[in-house]
Amino acid sequence: MREKLHFYLNDTKNKKAKIIDVFIYTIIFLTVIDHGMQTMPSMADYHVYLENWEIIPIVLFTIELVLRIYSAPNRIKFIFSFWGLVDMIALVPYYLGLPADLREIRVLRFLSLLKYEPASQKIVKAFKSITKELIIFSILTVFVLYVAAVGIYHFENPVQPEQFPDIFHSIWWAVATLTTVGYGDVYPITGGGKIFSSVVVFVGLGIVALPAGLIASAFTGIFREKSEE
Repeated sequence: MREKLHFYLNDTKNKKAKIIDVFIYTIIFLTVIDHGMQTMPSMADYHVYLENWEIIPIVLFTIELVLRIYSAPNRIKFIFSFWGLVDMIALVPYYLGLPADLREIRVLRFLSLLKYEPASQKIVKAFKSITKELIIFSILTVFVLYVAAVGIYHFENPVQPEQFPDIFHSIWWAVATLTTVGYGDVYPITGGGKIFSSVVVFVGLGIVALPAGLIASAFTGIFREKSEE
């Protein structure tokens, strides 16, 4: 029984398994639309019905999660897997009566549709090949963000204490500047702050370009391997 359940819940080629997937994805889509409609003032008269309908997907998702845990070859591994955590995070607030509504996190389940497309394996393989580089780059990015926040704080805090009250508030400016987004809600007005910001912008260009180059190189290598086959 466990093997059959695991097969029908996970196989990508079996017709019945595909029907189950389509059913689950349809319910996920409807429940997300349902919650979106509950935020519309024009649907206020129907909010009670929309909230009551939510019980149906909660029951269905609970049954699905229980069956997946029951049929998993390694239950502990499944529970702490990405998909297992997504399902539990979406259900736990409801059963604990928490105010947080995380049902939209189920939208991440749509990513599993990629399992039906062989080309998606190339994407996974490409990112796996540069995992270490991306981790090192992420650590470096956090360090640069903090340094940028410290620098702008020391330049701008004396003249803009409300905009740059402390280093942690200054991180928002660092994020907007290093990513070259530049929202313009907070900006330097001192000479030193402007010079420092100019340096940060050029550093930000490198931060944006480097991971793009790594990813492009990884994909080039994957496609080269495919062509050689």
